[in-house]
Amino acid sequence: MLTVYHLVNSRSDRIVWLVEELGVDYELIHFERDPKTGRAPAALQKLHPFARSPLVRDGELLLAESGAIIETLAAKYGAGTMAVDPTEEEYPRYLHWLHFAEGSSMFQLVLGMFLSGELGGDAHALAPTVQAGLQDQFRYIDGELASREYLVADRFTAADLIMAFGLIHAHNQERIGDCKQIEAYVARLTARPAYQRAVQRMINPTA
Repeated sequence: MLTVYHLVNSRSDRIVWLVEELGVDYELIHFERDPKTGRAPAALQKLHPFARSPLVRDGELLLAESGAIIETLAAKYGAGTMAVDPTEEEYPRYLHWLHFAEGSSMFQLVLGMFLSGELGGDAHALAPTVQAGLQDQFRYIDGELASREYLVADRFTAADLIMAFGLIHAHNQERIGDCKQIEAYVARLTARPAYQRAVQRMINPTA
């Protein structure tokens, strides 16, 4: 059985969602952040030297890094549903979105949150430039969704799941501007039964 080490308000949200999509039995180990510093608890450092989440244990294997976890679990347990096979025409597009989520999107989103003071930092003169870059990114994604319900291969895949964390957060913080396609996309993603189950599981880990 899988063990998912979940830190509240972190990218491990999407790992809980992933295993719900996959229908895999799992144990959820829940960690709260320090109420003063917002940092992960020392207990996580016993599992990983950076005290970061997500972490997943699969047998003897401890997996870290969102992209690596998602690719591994989607390939191993997805039965061809969550991953796109290398023989499929849109496999390169699938890889693009898997890596765009962490390589291009997440850094700029987190930087924007920090510079605007959302993560406890001071508002910074660079904030308008970063926010403008974020809007360029959102418009790019919005355009890509103009003729698609999902990012790749006309179906929900791990590429959608890994992209969803930042977009859902940005939508909830009213940061996406007039990007109507993203708004509709977020609504489709958050309406998925597995997403709803994941939310409830994170609220009540022992359920």
